[in-house]
Amino acid sequence: MLMQEPTEEMIKEWQDIYNNYKNQLMPNKKEGLEIVKYLKEKHSVIEIENKKLEKIVYENIKYNEYLNQKLCEKNPIIKLFEVIDKNLYEKQDDVFKGIKIIVGIELNTSYIFVEGSSYLYDELIAFTGLNDKEITNYFLVAQYIKCKEKYNI
Repeated sequence: MLMQEPTEEMIKEWQDIYNNYKNQLMPNKKEGLEIVKYLKEKHSVIEIENKKLEKIVYENIKYNEYLNQKLCEKNPIIKLFEVIDKNLYEKQDDVFKGIKIIVGIELNTSYIFVEGSSYLYDELIAFTGLNDKEITNYFLVAQYIKCKEKYNI
């Protein structure tokens, strides 16, 4: 999870990682239900309903041209979860201390939204993989590679 303004050095690093891996990558994005299953198996979560959060997840998809096109005529199917896994709260960044960790997953696009935990966001990025559009973006490729190495997924 990027939590600061990117520097020229960071951009150069991302571009180098992209150039090293771009010819090895194939689209491998997991389906939304696979991501839900992984989240439930790895962490203690409870499914929640929250129209405001659903709208935020949907708006993120709507303003992403690729994901919005993928969603197309389908109705979004958004699953929301509150994390109750004590270990994840112990790993929260200082900026997130004291707030709930929430995960939103849109099943048709495999879009993931994580609030309150860069650790969980990175883990889900490593598991989820990249689609055919994402493997052409140097930032997303670098983020994915770094997360995969960090979590050995």
